[in-house]
Amino acid sequence: MDLRQLRYFTAIVEQGSFSKAATKLRVAQPALSQHLRHMEEELGVALLHRGTRGVLPTEAGERLLERARSILAEFGELRDMVRGESVAPAGEVRIGLPGTVSEQFSVPLIEAAREKFPAVRIRIAEAMSGFVLDWLRRGEVDLAVIYSTSDPKGLGIHHVLTEELCLFGAPGLGAVTAAPGATVTMAEAAALDLILPGIGHGLRDQIEEAAGAKATIRPAIEIESYGQIKRLVQRGLGYSILPRMAVTEHEKAGIFQSWRIAQPTLYRKVYLAYSTERPMPAAARAIGQLSWDILRGLVQDETWTATLGEDGDAPALYG
Repeated sequence: MDLRQLRYFTAIVEQGSFSKAATKLRVAQPALSQHLRHMEEELGVALLHRGTRGVLPTEAGERLLERARSILAEFGELRDMVRGESVAPAGEVRIGLPGTVSEQFSVPLIEAAREKFPAVRIRIAEAMSGFVLDWLRRGEVDLAVIYSTSDPKGLGIHHVLTEELCLFGAPGLGAVTAAPGATVTMAEAAALDLILPGIGHGLRDQIEEAAGAKATIRPAIEIESYGQIKRLVQRGLGYSILPRMAVTEHEKAGIFQSWRIAQPTLYRKVYLAYSTERPMPAAARAIGQLSWDILRGLVQDETWTATLGEDGDAPALYG
């Protein structure tokens, strides 16, 4: 095997098909198939499941994929180390973001990166924080913004900011007697028709923990998309609990009303994260530093309703 074959194999898995990988790599599809066949013959195992919905790695393929990503990252880092800091960062940087973070952060990051690092291409992937963390551990993204992790082993995690969670609903629902902007208790919020993510989602688990023995959370609707949660709330099907930043613009437009939650007050920490088990190319280091600066800047100029995190200095990895 060689680096080219590892790059081809990784692209096939990440794209989910030979045809998409061929387009991305600008290689003829038969050539990709031939390389894959030679790899399987050399290793003596099947690396891919082929089906009507595309291709998926076998167990052996998953093991190869993990190692291939590490080898390719190390090779990219070697070039950066040899060229030194005199050469501007270049290449693709993959960053995973929760949807509520992406709403505020993606555009400022892309604009700033295009101005400061024109040779860097940013690829943003959105998902719930737990999925983003899985991508980071598997090497599918270089950087991530996450809310928490119970197992930080192998990760560099830096507390960027802390944001408030609030209760919100469409005007006129009437189930909340307190005036908009006032405070309701967690028990009062739990008694409403809530639209929330399901059990196991980080936000839902935090709400459940806050409710504790004082209140039982029985959502009227469970759905794993922040965008759909807001649409359902807007249609008057219930209330929800999300970061204040995610509803501020809707509230200004008169689409939502919001209330603070007390007993207990709900806050969520936001972290910038990366793997410490893989080398990080210069481009990813540069975008990591830029991400840190932009996230904190959004808090400082009050675009993001939050407080700055405990880690006042930029992550040492990016210094």
